[in-house]
Amino acid sequence: MTVQDGHCQRFVAATAQLDDGRPVLSVMGEVDLATAPVLEETLVDLAETGIGDVIVDLSGCSFLDCAGLRALVAASRRLEHSDRSLALVLSNPNVMRIFQLTQNDHWFETYPSLRAVGNGNGHG
Repeated sequence: MTVQDGHCQRFVAATAQLDDGRPVLSVMGEVDLATAPVLEETLVDLAETGIGDVIVDLSGCSFLDCAGLRALVAASRRLEHSDRSLALVLSNPNVMRIFQLTQNDHWFETYPSLRAVGNGNGHG
C-alpha cells in the first residue's frame, strides 16, 4: 500500500514471507497520523489471515510518531490473543528513539536487521 502527499511518496508498506513462512511487513517512509491507519489496516490483515509470528521491518522507516507506535502496540496485542507475537527490525536511531522515550522498547522483540531475524539475534 502506498500513501502519497502531492508528488512525493510518503509511505509504502509491502508484505513478503521469510523462508520459514513468517510474514514480513516492510515499512518505508513516514508513519504518522495520516499514514498510521494504513499500517494498522495492513497489520490487522496479517493478523487475521497469516500464521505464525509477524515481523515488521522498520529499517526503511524514516519517521514514526505516536500514532504509528499505537498501531504497532495494538497489532502486538491482537497477535498475543492467538499466541503469536510481533517483532520489529529497528536500525534507524530516530525511529528507535520513540520506543525509548515512551518506554516501549522492551514491549517488542527487536532485531538490527532482517538477516538477524533468521539467525535469532534479537533483543526483547
